[in-house]
Amino acid sequence: MASARENVVAHIEQDLTVVVAAAVDAIRKSIPAYRDLHGAQLADVEAIAFWSLRRLITLWSDGSVVVDQRDQSRFRAIGAARASDGRPLTDVLRAYRVASSVFLRHVGEAYLDDLDPSDVVELSVTVLEAVDAISEEITEAYTTAREQLTSNRNQAQATLLDDLVVGRRTSPGALADRSRELGIELPAHPHLLVAQTIDSPITDKTVDALLTTLGTTQRTHLCTRRDRRAILLLPNTVTLRSVDDACRTLLLHGCLVERRPLGEVSASYRVASEALDTAPAHAFQERSVLDEGDAQLLALLTARPTADTTAVVRAVLGPLTEAANGHILDGVAAFISAGTATAAASALRLHPQTLRYRLRRARELTGRDPRHAWHRLALDTALQLRQLAST
Repeated sequence: MASARENVVAHIEQDLTVVVAAAVDAIRKSIPAYRDLHGAQLADVEAIAFWSLRRLITLWSDGSVVVDQRDQSRFRAIGAARASDGRPLTDVLRAYRVASSVFLRHVGEAYLDDLDPSDVVELSVTVLEAVDAISEEITEAYTTAREQLTSNRNQAQATLLDDLVVGRRTSPGALADRSRELGIELPAHPHLLVAQTIDSPITDKTVDALLTTLGTTQRTHLCTRRDRRAILLLPNTVTLRSVDDACRTLLLHGCLVERRPLGEVSASYRVASEALDTAPAHAFQERSVLDEGDAQLLALLTARPTADTTAVVRAVLGPLTEAANGHILDGVAAFISAGTATAAASALRLHPQTLRYRLRRARELTGRDPRHAWHRLALDTALQLRQLAST
């Protein structure tokens, strides 16, 4: 005849999916580093919670509080993975305590009357000793992994940027911890540059020369490489002009997305990389670096799922959409429509020199010269999209 504990264990195993869901929900609500997890990361947490609580039930059912070698290896792997993710150790350990509390409350609320006092005591001891053993294994593996990670600053910085590029976003607190450990200072709205040589993979020597030319230090940038390109997260004090001059000197082509939030690094990389894949040669006329307006226009022209007409207007026209610059925008629109400054001036009943002044101011404000085919396409497209949005 099955004992009371065996009967309860059987019922808990049937409830386990519900208990795991409650535990993960409690973890996300109480620990900021877990709040924004989604997709594969959230599924990973759920799988670990399910396995951990299942092992806890087994230990209690067997009357054992010993975490065996397989468990130790599993938790050490988890500790190393969390170190790589950059999730704070205190938050990782707290997650196990929160999950254990949810589990104990569930047993107490649903099955307390079915258990002997000795069963409850043994369950509590099992949980305490298991959490202690888990903490020890995770802490040791986490510490070792972090030491290895930070022992090579360049590799560690590249790993952090790789995480941002693929969308493994961490909480602001965790990102601050990783930055502090690596001795870097990241702005909330950095520039992202994707650069490549014309016909060969970019080398470390070229990247170092680029960074030296831009005057950045190890504390103010992140750098990694993907495929044949370099990816650089730069301080927002660097100007597009200086980046273009440096890339031109080093015979590089690039795309710079300026002042976007750290949480949008993945999207910025995608749009910049796709721009370099698809930009026609004349887009680089008299320059070496595309900007976000070019990238957003190319996303639209190539029918990318992420194409955003609002972003095209914002990035291409920029300050021309401000009320104070409305006369300049009108001058650009008239020039594109008429084809010459003289005809545009006549259409607006202006002196040709006044129209030319407005075009010069447009170039100063946007970096785009409507006399060049690519810039004219960008400006015309943005103007048409703005008109369509207003109607």
